[in-house]
Amino acid sequence: RAPCQNFILEITNRTSLAADRDRPEILISGALHGDERIGPSTALALSRWLVERYDSDDWVRRLVDTRTVLVMPMTNAIGVELRRRDELGVDPNRDFPYDQDPAHCMVTVTARSINEVYRARLLQLVVTFHGGMQAIAYNWGSFNYYTGKPHRSPDDVSQREIANQMSRFAGSGNVRGNRPYPTSTMNDLVYPVHGGLEDWGYGASWDTAYVKPCTPRSYGGYPASRSSSYPDAAARAYTVLVETSDVKGPPARTFGGEDGVYAPGSSTDGHVPRNVRLALAGIDLVAPSVVARIAASPSDNRGAGSDEGLAADAVRAGACVALEWVVW
Repeated sequence: RAPCQNFILEITNRTSLAADRDRPEILISGALHGDERIGPSTALALSRWLVERYDSDDWVRRLVDTRTVLVMPMTNAIGVELRRRDELGVDPNRDFPYDQDPAHCMVTVTARSINEVYRARLLQLVVTFHGGMQAIAYNWGSFNYYTGKPHRSPDDVSQREIANQMSRFAGSGNVRGNRPYPTSTMNDLVYPVHGGLEDWGYGASWDTAYVKPCTPRSYGGYPASRSSSYPDAAARAYTVLVETSDVKGPPARTFGGEDGVYAPGSSTDGHVPRNVRLALAGIDLVAPSVVARIAASPSDNRGAGSDEGLAADAVRAGACVALEWVVW
């Protein structure tokens, strides 16, 4: 009868945020469809991983220090509670103002919550978890770019490469029947829809011919101004749909454990570690970087860090110094 609140986690290092105004922002959506169960578990496991490992994991610390990760564990909270795909009879992934009837968008709390996040934040990447098949799908995924022949988005090359890297890093999760995620556009790999989150979240600020203000009547209505005139960068995120499993609610024994995140293919790997890895890859990819360091001497067992003094002496003597680097 009335809209409810939706919880959003924000994970970042706030002590350095003021000096880092260009910090990339990422949104992880756990469940747009409430009966697809891997997403909420993955979103919560990812959040716990980033928070609890900050002091012990160099990679996690770098991600938290240099990114802002927003997590909506149960985007469709009503659907998750009732184990239903919809929110009160409405499919949330048809509820966005892109190639959709104005009377049939922004009907749900789910869509309105996401809309407010997109309007308030400068999102580079959005990962939305689903279930019912295995796929990493990207733009386009709407009927206006479906008729006659496949149409590629302006960013198709980079979208494809990022999706391929996510698939490679995720692996199969060591679950019977799983395979590396196939990757392609949603129109080619999944199916087109009207009012989908993915195309709205990518194109609503610039592909405006297909964006019309919503006029819903549910929950007392929603201002049309909130679903129109998007600022230039408000809805321009690479919005990725991840179909996590052929079964929407697979057995709990296939979900895996925390130890499986850094041990792909092990007995503790599973659906959740697989998709935590996928999310970590995406969070990393929004701001690639290179870390260079002094290479350890083959005859010295003290490690790379202890060679810095020896390297300085070598430089002063005009000798060669071996470096090694990691591309993140």
